[in-house]
Amino acid sequence: MSIGTGLRAETSGAFEDEHALVGAYALNAVDERERVEFEAHLAGCPFCTVDVPAFREVLARFAATAARTPPADLVPRIMAEARGVRQERARGSVIRRFMRFRRR
Repeated sequence: MSIGTGLRAETSGAFEDEHALVGAYALNAVDERERVEFEAHLAGCPFCTVDVPAFREVLARFAATAARTPPADLVPRIMAEARGVRQERARGSVIRRFMRFRRR
């Protein structure tokens, strides 16, 4: 099962709506059967031939923003803030369950 299978309904092995696979196809998150069937659909669908490159452009832009180098002071700043946060005490039942789990 791939990401695509959750995006559309199947009826007797055939896709009910290939258009729902556009995003998963652009992410390369479809299985081989879905890829073959979607590419057959893609060859004749003017909507999907526009949507696939558009999805890929959005994904490329998103990846570029996610790949930025964090500011140099990020870790020290977060650690300083974390030191100021008071940790709640664990409840006894949680500790007992944890200890039982560790003994296994």
